[in-house]
Amino acid sequence: MSPKFRGNSDDWLDDQGPSRGDRDKKKPTARSRFLLDAEGNARIAEVFPKQARVILDEGGASLVCGYKRAAIFGTSDVRERAPVAVGDHVVVKATSSSTGIIEGLCERTTFLFRPAPDRGEGETIQVIVSNIDRLVIVASAENPEFSPGIVDRYLVAAQAAHITPVICVNKIDLALKIRAWSIYKDLGFKVFEVCAKRGEGIEALKKEILGRRAAFCGHSGVGKTSLLRVLLGTDTGKIGEVNKLTKKGKHTTTSAVLLLGPEKSSWIDTPGIKEFGLSEIAPERLQEYFVELRDLKCAEPKCQHLDEVGCLARGLHRYSSYRRIYESL
Repeated sequence: MSPKFRGNSDDWLDDQGPSRGDRDKKKPTARSRFLLDAEGNARIAEVFPKQARVILDEGGASLVCGYKRAAIFGTSDVRERAPVAVGDHVVVKATSSSTGIIEGLCERTTFLFRPAPDRGEGETIQVIVSNIDRLVIVASAENPEFSPGIVDRYLVAAQAAHITPVICVNKIDLALKIRAWSIYKDLGFKVFEVCAKRGEGIEALKKEILGRRAAFCGHSGVGKTSLLRVLLGTDTGKIGEVNKLTKKGKHTTTSAVLLLGPEKSSWIDTPGIKEFGLSEIAPERLQEYFVELRDLKCAEPKCQHLDEVGCLARGLHRYSSYRRIYESL
């Protein structure tokens, strides 16, 4: 029996939530009051209960703002856990030099979301980050060891959301002779080998995301915040040690936060996770997000690459990962 991918409520994006089996039928795009991007004047940097911190487009001042849910949402078939997400472009009215009110939300170009767990009846979703064009999937060569399963899940989520994924393998100084991430290079994904501690490979990664809106995601302890510190040249965020017994990271970043970088870059640091559940993708569409499965000429025309006779997928490197994700859906 394939393992179930159940998360922990203390983790960001861990829980699968109820599976609807069809991502395309309902998405959080039914608001009646989305504004044009040109109407916005601030960007959501952090989200708190009933408040959010924004960064103004002009001057870069930071305001803590309240909001009226009805004014932002309008009418929608899909209810969101919070009216705004990190990365959202919004309309803000300042009420003082440090406070304001969010009065409107601009149309999102991209977003990552999940079904919000334990929200009772009806459909409630949680948008994690929005308006990004790069998802930097951070893994470590060792301590904790490289985990292809979590990388594959993020790759699926990014492609489904039309966001370009980038794989960043940190702690390359600890790499063993067998480098499990080399397969992703062969498949055409951009892979950056870096060492935040020594500054190795940082310039190549920086060039990829310079001037872009990127979110950094991955397991706890892989070094997301350390990477951002080096990239930004500042001591932003908290850094924790890997647990010596479990060999897993400890949570240090507790909520997503947007950081302004050079050349109009905006980079989002997200909390580490233990597992990453996918529930918004129909199982029969999963193969669309595994590039090596797209052109296979199996015996059955509509082969799902499970137990069909004449299936050609079984010998592929990521086949077991595909099966685990398929069965979890």
